[in-house]
This record gives sequence, structure tokens and C-alpha cells, in this order.
Amino acid sequence: MRRFWPRSTLGRTLLLLGLLLLGTQAAVYVLFHQYVLNPAAQRFAEFLLQTDHALISSGAQYAPTGNLQWRPASAAPGKAPDRYFLHKSAGYLQQMAPGARLRVGAEEGNSTWMWIRGGPSQPWLGMPVSPMDFGGQGFMFMRLSVIALVTLLGAWLIVRQINRPLARLAAEAPRIGLGDTPDTLEPIGGPLEVQHLTRAITSMANDLHHLHEERTLLLTGISHELRTPLSRLLLALHLPDVDFLEQKSAMCVDVNEMDETIDKFLTLVRSNDQEKIMTIAVRDWLEEMQAIARERYALQISCSEDIPAGSPCFLQCRPLALERVFRNIFDNAHRYGGGRMLIQVTPQAQHIEIRLRDYGPGVSPAHLLAMNLGILPRQSGHGAGIGVRICKRIMDLHHGSLGFENAVDGGLSVQLLFPTDTGKTA
Repeated sequence: MRRFWPRSTLGRTLLLLGLLLLGTQAAVYVLFHQYVLNPAAQRFAEFLLQTDHALISSGAQYAPTGNLQWRPASAAPGKAPDRYFLHKSAGYLQQMAPGARLRVGAEEGNSTWMWIRGGPSQPWLGMPVSPMDFGGQGFMFMRLSVIALVTLLGAWLIVRQINRPLARLAAEAPRIGLGDTPDTLEPIGGPLEVQHLTRAITSMANDLHHLHEERTLLLTGISHELRTPLSRLLLALHLPDVDFLEQKSAMCVDVNEMDETIDKFLTLVRSNDQEKIMTIAVRDWLEEMQAIARERYALQISCSEDIPAGSPCFLQCRPLALERVFRNIFDNAHRYGGGRMLIQVTPQAQHIEIRLRDYGPGVSPAHLLAMNLGILPRQSGHGAGIGVRICKRIMDLHHGSLGFENAVDGGLSVQLLFPTDTGKTA
């Protein structure tokens, strides 16, 4: 069976349409004969029998010549009809009157003589009729040729509408395989299913490209961040025993730094997207964050809230992931922000804004732009390391946004925005 199954879409479409049309033609043939030709043949047989009886009852005289002729019952004019319509008419005639017969005589000019006998003892009545041609082999061949032509044309149009966008999509596949993003592709169009396939492939390609970037970031970032402490550890291993023991505390610091670096990169990959979403009260949440900032990061922290009394503000979030964002900001404030921080909360109609501001020297405009873009530069700096990528990933997970700007009177201001679909005021 497989050897007869075409490989091309055009061949398969043409074959399926051909089989469908053949089945349709067979059904039409049966229905046409059952509900059109057969009833017409029955009515025609009734008409002939009634005409014969009427003429005999009226006393029509025997006439060997003319347009209406009689032959004796013993005569055998013509032959049994072989055309479908007349053959069925002869059968219905015998059913209505036993002994009745229908014969077709030789053609004379443009007429065919039809002979009918209403009973075994009745004479034959002959009359000329126009030829009954319901289409012969030529008509059948022409009809099948037209059907085949229309089928081929229709199949070509259908396959063309489907294959053109698929061909364009296949032409772009090598680019996607080489790592290019398909964002610059022109609209491919085509049927709705092809458009859905295009969007699905584009989304998958973007995800693969994103995974490729994350893999590159993970490998290059880890190698870059671990090279320096590993070099210091390797150097310490070659020191004399006395100097080696003196470097023990520094080696512990290097090990802790490497462990923290690996933890950050693993967090970036996971991004806590499996954590359950919970509803928290913003005021209680900020009190916990302030306690963490004081106890673990030694920050002098204060909070300013614009939350009306008696109307607490609630936030839907992943608490552990969001806590990592605050911890990263607290760590940067401890290192670069002068050890002080101010938290401001402003609930609005469209979003909830949480702003954290330190009192350090701020960052340069170029460095600030890189932080807002989530770029991981080669050099280390204020808030521009892997922690920025982690924070932006977590905020994207919350359908929020993360922004950085220098405060007017000094320091760095971090803005966290949560839209109304993840935050609400109760």
C-alpha cells in the first residue's frame, strides 16, 4: 500500500480528491438513476400503455403506413431495447400489464420507431419518436476529463496556498538552526494553521536562542568569576607551610566567594519559577525585609508608606524569589551604598511601586544604562553583575519591571513595579 502512496503533497492531495470525486460520482450515478431515471421510465411506460389502450378503445383502424402504424399480434417488429431508460420502461410495462411488450425498431431518418403491445392478443402499435440520447461514451469521457482537469487545478491551488508559506518557513529554518533570532522575519501568512505553526516555531526558536544565551552566560560567567579566586588558591598552595597557614583565612574567603558565585549562576538558571504564588501583605513583608537588612547586611534602613490606615495593601508573588531580589539590593547597598537605605511604597491604580534608595556615590550613565538593559559587563561594578540579571528575571516572572536611576541628591534608586494583575489593594 505504501508504494502507491505519493510522497508529495500535490500527489497526495490529487489522489485523495480523485478518490473523493469518484465516490461522489458513483453516489450521484446511483441516486440519479434511483430517483430520476427510474421514476421517469415508469411514467413513460404508463403513458405508452394508456396511449395504446386509448387508441384501441377509440377503434383506431389498422394502417400499414403513416406516423401511426399497426402490426398484428403475431408480428415481431423491432427488437428488445438495450438502452437503460427504454429497458427500464419495458420492465415497468410488463409489471403493469402481463404480456405487454416494448420493442424498438430501426431508425428512419431522425426518428426511431417504438412498438408497444398492451397484451398477448393485442396488435402492435408503432410510432416514431426522437432519439433518446442520455449521453454516451464520448460524453462520459468528456465529463471525466473536465473533472480531472478541475481536480488537478484545485489541488494545485490548494497545495500552493499551503506549501508557499511552509516553503518560506523551511527556508528560514537554517537561520534558526545557526542561532539567529527569527524576530526579523517578515509575516509568512498562509492558512490559519500555518500561521499558528509559524508562531509556535518562532516562539520555540526564541526559547532556544534564550537558552543558548543563558548557557553561554553561565559558562563564560562562571569561568570569568572563578578564575581570580582559583588563581589565588593555586598561588597559596605553592607557599611555604608558614605562609600557607597565614593565608588560610583568605583562602576561606575565596572559597565562600566561589560558592556564592556558583549559587548566583544557578539561581539565574532556575529563577524560582516552580515556587508557589502566595498573597502577602506588603506592610508585613517590608517589616521582614527591614529586619533582614539590619541583621544580615548591617544597614540603617527606614520605610515610608503611602498606604491608607485600615486598608492594607496585598501583593501576589513568589516570596522566596522576591526575597532574593531584596537581598541582592541590600547587598549592593552594603557594599556601595554607604550602609543606608530608604524604602518607599506607593500603591496606585495601575500598579504597586516599591522604591529602594541607597546613599552611595551612584553609578555612571553608561553603567546605569547597562543595568537597565540587564547586560552583564566584563568589569565588576555597582549592581551590574549577575545579580542584576537574577533580579530582572524574577521581576519578569512576576510580570513586573525593574529600573535603576541615580537619585538627585546622590545614591542609587531601584524601582520595582508590580502591575494590577499581580498586586491588589484589599
